[in-house]
Amino acid sequence: MKFYLILFFLTASVFHAQFRIDNPNFSMKTSTYKVENYDTSLYNVYYRLEFVPDVARKELKKESVCILQVGKDYSKFSDVKQLKSDSLSEKYSHQKEVNGKELEALMNINVVFHPVILKDISKRKITYQGRIKGIYQYQEEQPDFKWKLEKDTKTILGYTCKKATVKFKGRDYVAWFTDSISSNNGPYKFEGLPGLILELTDTGNEFHFVAIAIDKKNLPIYLRSEDRILRVTKDKYREVEKKLS
Repeated sequence: MKFYLILFFLTASVFHAQFRIDNPNFSMKTSTYKVENYDTSLYNVYYRLEFVPDVARKELKKESVCILQVGKDYSKFSDVKQLKSDSLSEKYSHQKEVNGKELEALMNINVVFHPVILKDISKRKITYQGRIKGIYQYQEEQPDFKWKLEKDTKTILGYTCKKATVKFKGRDYVAWFTDSISSNNGPYKFEGLPGLILELTDTGNEFHFVAIAIDKKNLPIYLRSEDRILRVTKDKYREVEKKLS
């Protein structure tokens, strides 16, 4: 029941700057919060993201801050606010009910970039969670990016970065990576360069990731795993996405 109420509140919040519940006696039952832990991050890279959600609909650009958590065996890429939302959901799951103020705090966390990408580094597998009027999950092989190394360089966060280009899903991308950090990882699904990708943009300027900070906090690398998450094939996910987006 709470899932459908939350969908209602999310829909309603689209038409309001902030979600508010003014009834001091309001309360509702909490729902299950469940995760599967995979790893602990050794370092975290924070990216400012500017993107066009739907080019076909000519939607305006949105902005967010995302985090790449890199561990020994797994990495995870998500919106920073998704971690904050998960933290509150976990806290509330230990209560019998949430009041209006608590629900308001949860609903006012505006997660802009919904995909969550978990990479199994050694097995080269990706688990993708996306929101299409509900949470869907699929698994796929890690894409094999055919990078072309260029001669240009630039500095990002004090690191000397080299240029590389690649074509992926019909778009041409430009990446800037540093071999000063021994990782072949990067934002979203991107990886495969001899160093960490600190900036990535497509030539159509529809997606732009640029690193704004790096820290070495040990954060849990996990995925939500409630029964309400719909586990499907990638083809089925694309089919549902076309029908319901």
